[in-house]
Amino acid sequence: MAKRLFLHVGMPKCATTSIQAYLAAHADDLAARGLNYTFAPGEQIPEQGNASHLANALITGDTRRGWELLDYFLRPEGNVILSSEYLFGVSRGAVAEELITRIRQAGFDVCVICYFRRQDLWIESDYKQHVKSGADWRRGIVALLNERVEKQVLNYNAMLMNWARFVGHDNVLAVPLRPEQGPDYAVRRFLEALDVADMLPQGSAGPKHHNVSPPTGLIEPARYLKRAMLDRGISMSLVKQEVDRFFDVAPRLVRVPQRRFLLTHIRRQRLLRNCETSNAALARNFLGGIPAFDMVPEEDAPSEIPLGAEAAGILAAYHVDSQNNLFARGTIERGLGLLKRSVTALRVRN
Repeated sequence: MAKRLFLHVGMPKCATTSIQAYLAAHADDLAARGLNYTFAPGEQIPEQGNASHLANALITGDTRRGWELLDYFLRPEGNVILSSEYLFGVSRGAVAEELITRIRQAGFDVCVICYFRRQDLWIESDYKQHVKSGADWRRGIVALLNERVEKQVLNYNAMLMNWARFVGHDNVLAVPLRPEQGPDYAVRRFLEALDVADMLPQGSAGPKHHNVSPPTGLIEPARYLKRAMLDRGISMSLVKQEVDRFFDVAPRLVRVPQRRFLLTHIRRQRLLRNCETSNAALARNFLGGIPAFDMVPEEDAPSEIPLGAEAAGILAAYHVDSQNNLFARGTIERGLGLLKRSVTALRVRN
């Protein structure tokens, strides 16, 4: 009987970190069940999957390094789990076919596992990650949306069809994520695919949330702050520190807008209409005809406020309150300094 290799390909911002954290924390338990989730020596990256370096090597064309890593993962007895959201991008390249061929030549059947979210919700999470991370992204969410549409990233059916060409439709597990699902759904569904669902029994404490995004109302001000600093030539490391500080301090200084979305309702409607055909094909090809999502976007009045004007107001309030706090802290520090010098003088005289 052939061994199995479970290839978890993302998507990004689809509970990938939570799944990978669970796999890493329970690697010994999985190994006892004949499932190997291991990292190559010196290759572990915090909060990333075990196949991150493999995927990056294949995407950047360093196939020599990529095949070396693959050979390492294929050595154990039993089944193997490889996970990286960067594998999502491998499907669009010619290297995907060679990847699957090499895995099969090593005696494995391949199962591709892919999670995804409704396109309007996914693009907002993708944009938040661009702003809060160390990525050099300076443009607004519409620019990112247009880029993702142009590159077919939001056509989930096309991406899965690429994998299906190499592994077959029956070996592609497509998992739509919806807001009403429980917090442990993504991990539980993954364990079901591995046939070890009993590792997370119903009613047990769910996995911890990972990579939680800041409030939606602070994303655009942070993007403006990031862009201004990068445009002035400030290093990305310092920019990232300041953006992190903004997300930490701003909720205590300003009134955070209660918007749920960055895109307006009309723009989200338009996006979902454009995705209707591909999502129908996704349901037909990979979900047994069951629609992946409710395609009616939620309305939210605070999300209709123009982002630019709102962000400007928040940054102005943040700047003023930050300066006031610095002034107050400086006054206190000066007072403490005077008090310390007075006490020292008294001690000298006495």
